[in-house]
Amino acid sequence: MREATEADLAVMIEMGRALHAESPRYSGMAFSPRKLTEVFHQLHGTLLVPAGCAFVAESEGYIVGMTVGTIASRWFSEERYLTDLTLYVRPEVRASLLGGRAFRALVMALEQWGAEQGVSGPVLGVSTEIHAEQTVRAYERMGYRLAGYTMVKNDGH
Repeated sequence: MREATEADLAVMIEMGRALHAESPRYSGMAFSPRKLTEVFHQLHGTLLVPAGCAFVAESEGYIVGMTVGTIASRWFSEERYLTDLTLYVRPEVRASLLGGRAFRALVMALEQWGAEQGVSGPVLGVSTEIHAEQTVRAYERMGYRLAGYTMVKNDGH
């Protein structure tokens, strides 16, 4: 587990493309490598106020998972919290011990980063519709609880 660098961007875009293609929800929408590049560069924010974070999970030099987190504000208060923009583990390792470890390490990296920023949360989502029930159970094993649902209408399908 390590913080993602500019050198990881091409692999992260490739993984983003794979997530997009695999997702029942997102596969009908446009995919933009340029947008992923912009988001990656925006994560740095300023020296004193980072806007977000990106981490990759590796096995023998091969990136098997990634996550991107950002800081958001509650609509009803000044409280800031950590939320994820994506968390993805490659399908070929997802159901293995390596995949489980990668998932757990990515979530823990987000949690640690959020704690270092002094924000509450994290609030993590499952919006891709990729094995949503299994993903929820994995989060629950880490102490999370289901807190509502995401409703969509005419979002690319």
